[in-house]
Amino acid sequence: MIIFISGGARSGKSQFAEETALSLFHKAKGKNHRATLYYIATAKNSDDEMEERIRIHRKNRGIEWQTVEESFDILPILINCRQEDVILIDCLTIWVSNVLFELGYSQERIEDAVSSWLRFAQEKQIHLLIVSNDVNEEIPFSDKAVLTYLYSLQRLHQKIVNQSELVVQLQAGIPTFWKGELV
Repeated sequence: MIIFISGGARSGKSQFAEETALSLFHKAKGKNHRATLYYIATAKNSDDEMEERIRIHRKNRGIEWQTVEESFDILPILINCRQEDVILIDCLTIWVSNVLFELGYSQERIEDAVSSWLRFAQEKQIHLLIVSNDVNEEIPFSDKAVLTYLYSLQRLHQKIVNQSELVVQLQAGIPTFWKGELV
């Protein structure tokens, strides 16, 4: 199952995603006692504030989670997952920024990478939750690099939504279900 969760900054999307992933994990454990719950963190520990945020997030998630800090290469993690594993990627927005601006990925390479995530999730029958920010809902930017980033992200959103069974957007902690429903 592929789930796409979006929202603005501090909208509650990560908390919603974590609660959803944890619920899916408990159900998956009934089908496969070896199921694992992964949290793939794409953000880098860049300063004291970020270090504190990471510490708090880890503490709040608890011991059921296997946290993997990976800013660039997510596919090898997915390749090693088993059927019924639950993987939460938080977040696509930061991952795109990392690979676009630090590694110089082209739009095609970014889309190919995300397509491979989706393909592996479907083939391996894993639960893949992807969190992203709604960043293109404000005043248009004139900077070419920012526009490239925004357009890249919006194309990915469309690709992921197209293949997702569940699509949720959060505003002020309130989820709106655009596609599918929680079971």
